[in-house]
Amino acid sequence: MYFRDENYLKAMQFGCFQLAPILLILILINIMQQLYIATVFAGALIFFLVSILLILRRKSGERSRVILAVIVFFSVLNYITRFIDLINGKEPEFVVSPILLLIANFMVFSYITYPLEVISPGWLNFRRIIKLYSVWIVLTVVFLISMLAGVEFTPYDSILEMVPHADRFEVWFRLLLSLVMFTPLLFVWYIYRTKLYHNSDHIWIRKYVITFLINVFAYILVMMVENQLLHTLYYYISVGCSLYIVYLELFDRLIGKSTSIDREESESDHPIADNVVIPSWSERSSTEQRNLILIKRLDTYMQENKAWRDPDLSLNTLASELFTNRTTLARVLRENGYENYTNYIKKLRIDDFIDQITTAQSSSFQEAFYFVGFRSRATALRNFQQLTGMTPSEYFQRKNKTMVE
Repeated sequence: MYFRDENYLKAMQFGCFQLAPILLILILINIMQQLYIATVFAGALIFFLVSILLILRRKSGERSRVILAVIVFFSVLNYITRFIDLINGKEPEFVVSPILLLIANFMVFSYITYPLEVISPGWLNFRRIIKLYSVWIVLTVVFLISMLAGVEFTPYDSILEMVPHADRFEVWFRLLLSLVMFTPLLFVWYIYRTKLYHNSDHIWIRKYVITFLINVFAYILVMMVENQLLHTLYYYISVGCSLYIVYLELFDRLIGKSTSIDREESESDHPIADNVVIPSWSERSSTEQRNLILIKRLDTYMQENKAWRDPDLSLNTLASELFTNRTTLARVLRENGYENYTNYIKKLRIDDFIDQITTAQSSSFQEAFYFVGFRSRATALRNFQQLTGMTPSEYFQRKNKTMVE
């Protein structure tokens, strides 16, 4: 009986030793799963708080922080959706599924809109944004057509698992989506190198591109190897890269630094005191570049929209349309030869009035005055005389006489 109990105990001990590694592995897997879920949730929370911070710290006249905040909020939606699937026990989309790859490409193209706005404020408009996303739109349409055609996308775990089947449409289409993630960076460099005026320095754009590439390469690595630990580490890298980009926007980017505009404006009018810090050449150059960008945006906006024809147009409204503030806009107008905003609008309206009469687009002076934005004939006549030194009748009589001669 004793030997029988001893053998039984030995068998139990042996069984425990055999089960211990299995139990340890199961515990580790459970811990990793919980860590993965917690990481996804923490990423969503961090991105949400960062997007709120960017909105609160946005600067008047700049869209870059608003654009970056919207992009970061896209990440919130992406992370929180995955978190909900995980806590409900659902199997999230495979990282190399066409849907996730399309979402990843959408995020990549979105992250490109931000530096483009920094490099050339106001350059992005609806038409150019559609052009920027055109590649992604085409790929999305191809995917939808393939789904309607009955193409089945095999749920592969990684790119390496797909490569042997690269002759299939559902495989090489996903490989193409993986490669497209790198192309938008070339577009940023092209805009940066060919733009006459830019709003950033080489150091900032280099930091941004390197950070962006780290994020993309980390995502490619996740797609190459199916490993939950690696996926968890990727979320930390992704959040870290995004936080660094936000840090660059808030604290490191050139346009965010003081340029001593007030001192620069008064430098020629007042003697230089001993305790006055003279702006450096780079600071003055940066200010001049931004002023040139703003006046160029103003001219483009006015000519494209004929905004002076709106009798209710005000300096505040115009500044809002150009994403700047009235003080900056008024200063830039003065620096470009206009006494004030009112004189700038007067000149545009009078030029438009002269064109209307010269090309016979209006049948009378009064009709033309109202058409170009004046509220009354008396105001229009007074402004015309102030600008040309004569009445409209005298102006056009002299002009016609000159043309005849």
